[in-house]
Amino acid sequence: MNRNLLFLSLSFFLISCSNMSLTPEVVRKSDVQKQQYVVIGTIVDLNDVVIDGDRETGAAAGALIGGAAGKEVTDSEPESNIAAVIGGLLGSAVGAEIGSNLTKKEGIEILIETNGGRMVSIIQEVGKYNFKVNQKVRIIKRNGKSRVIPFD
Repeated sequence: MNRNLLFLSLSFFLISCSNMSLTPEVVRKSDVQKQQYVVIGTIVDLNDVVIDGDRETGAAAGALIGGAAGKEVTDSEPESNIAAVIGGLLGSAVGAEIGSNLTKKEGIEILIETNGGRMVSIIQEVGKYNFKVNQKVRIIKRNGKSRVIPFD
């Protein structure tokens, strides 16, 4: 029973670490064939950033794995319960760190001056586009999210 829980937790953790892409060329299925708002502008500045990974899923999976592992340390009921709690806490901390490291992404902050004169900063995952200062781009907006792609 505990091996099944351990296997299930580990499987859940690994599957959840493969989260969705944040690159500008990947579009959600729910956005297909729907009108989106477009703003044209020029890149003023670029900065490399790191997009933080998913700590919550790793922490949950680590807590389950650590708790199950701790429960098996001893045959004594009180000691086993204490070990399960300690294992869960340690597993949660380790899982959060592992989850974050496995899912963090290379990103870019793009500072754009729109044709309307506004300054806009958008952070997105690095994708196939190579951006440069003074490049003309389009900002595509939908449901509070924006992505930047070149405007040729």
